[in-house]
Amino acid sequence: MLNRVSVLIPYKPDYGERDILFKWVNKFYQNVLPEVEVCIGESLSEPFNRSQAVNLAAKKATKDIFVIADGDVFYDPIILTKAIKLLDQHAWVIPYGKWLNVSKESTDLLLSKEPQWPFPIKVESKEKTFKNKQFKPISGVVVTTKKNFNNINGFDERFVGWGREDNAFRDAMNTLCGPYKRLDNQTIYHLWHTKVGSKGNPKIQDNNKLYNRYAALRGNKKGMEKLINERND
Repeated sequence: MLNRVSVLIPYKPDYGERDILFKWVNKFYQNVLPEVEVCIGESLSEPFNRSQAVNLAAKKATKDIFVIADGDVFYDPIILTKAIKLLDQHAWVIPYGKWLNVSKESTDLLLSKEPQWPFPIKVESKEKTFKNKQFKPISGVVVTTKKNFNNINGFDERFVGWGREDNAFRDAMNTLCGPYKRLDNQTIYHLWHTKVGSKGNPKIQDNNKLYNRYAALRGNKKGMEKLINERND
């Protein structure tokens, strides 16, 4: 089953802590999930264009199931097999309900160890929370088919930097392919790094304006298709 999977990882080298995390996560896939095809999408734009990086990774992929995964996230391999089994009934799957931020101390310890599952050490972590407690993250790890990814033309590269591209992907997928299924009882782990966040993106207001157009077209297939096709103009 896992030999049908291409893992798409967006990446931009920083010659610092992010590269260290990325190398560890890449080794995690080699050690723990050797069956999957790991495809790295490297975007050198400034600020980093995550959408472009995911799309570049997708162009390298040869498998029929896509796992869109951040380069600082890892998880129990079983969440992938559970998610893949659900793709017959659901257009896409968010294979976790809990996002745990690993502490700096535990991250440093993990980075000093050979990646494996289960953990070689006791890991300290804290659940990611939001002001709106009803909100749950929709990125980190996402599972869908190559067909559905292509049906919405991947990620919208007009989102410059980071922020809102995942929300637009969600609305396009839900509208044109079908709603997602979340595995509430599963967990992903996010390695510690210096926080930047969308507020550090000088283009976040432009991203918000573009995303508002996606939000206004939820459930409107013709309108959503037209918005997506604008990317080719």
